[in-house]
Amino acid sequence: MENATPRGPYAAAHEAVLHRSPDELAQRLVPRIEAALGGDDHVIAVLDDTHREALRETLGADAASVTFPDPAVVHSVPGFTVAARWARTARSGTGALIIGQHVESLPVAEPSYWARLDIALNVAISGLPVTVLCPYPMDSPELARVLATHPTIDGVDGPARSPSFRAPPEALIDFPPPPPPDLGPPAAEMAFAAATLAGVRRLTERVGEAAALADERTADLVLAVNEIASNSIEHGPGSGVLRFWTGVDVVAEVADGGAGLRIPFPGIALPPPEGVRGRGLWLASELCDVLQVWSDAGMTVIRMAMRI
Repeated sequence: MENATPRGPYAAAHEAVLHRSPDELAQRLVPRIEAALGGDDHVIAVLDDTHREALRETLGADAASVTFPDPAVVHSVPGFTVAARWARTARSGTGALIIGQHVESLPVAEPSYWARLDIALNVAISGLPVTVLCPYPMDSPELARVLATHPTIDGVDGPARSPSFRAPPEALIDFPPPPPPDLGPPAAEMAFAAATLAGVRRLTERVGEAAALADERTADLVLAVNEIASNSIEHGPGSGVLRFWTGVDVVAEVADGGAGLRIPFPGIALPPPEGVRGRGLWLASELCDVLQVWSDAGMTVIRMAMRI
């Protein structure tokens, strides 16, 4: 590997940190963490129990300034959502250092989840004051995937450009999302077109209120659903179907017979001002807890979830 940092549109500070043991990883992470804390950056470390305790012990008193969220909570949502949330952290006013271990014991511990997270991160954090470090064992069986999805590989000799990094749109082709899960019979449903867009907003408000969603969260969901339904009308086939499910979350789904949504990373990054597509998706992603998109030649399905 060349001893140089990557350049180009995906030269975000996203590194795979290869290590032999939890203690070695801790020793290598501490200087990065101390530098970040000295610059008043947020430091977040998502690690399994063994690696977390090794890092706490090595950090000493500085561990109190680091946030250690539960990996099971962080990764209870799709990888694209995690990438968007970490980018949002960096946009909150100060920089951020995020240590995101791929914890193999989690239910999502399969290659496509981690690959989609890493690929999306290269888009989501580009141009933002954030560094994401992903610890991996030196002998990881996923090393080929790691090299393809991380612009920089930090080995024992220091960071270097990955020799086989692939641009995100190209890399994503190999890791399509799983199909939409079956949520059972919807709690509410309506077909919509341009003339019934007001009805979309009214139904969304009624569902939010009936599910005891907070007023401000209901208002956000109304705006998000309106944006996505408007996209179906303005940029899609001109009509669609809106469905809702309620439980722990309020889930809104907009489905239409569009010919495929040609936005590989929907809602991940704010589109450029001159762009004509994607702004509604980005806004819906910012307003909701989770946004997921499935699109092929004959159907586009977009689901938005709000935790009650």
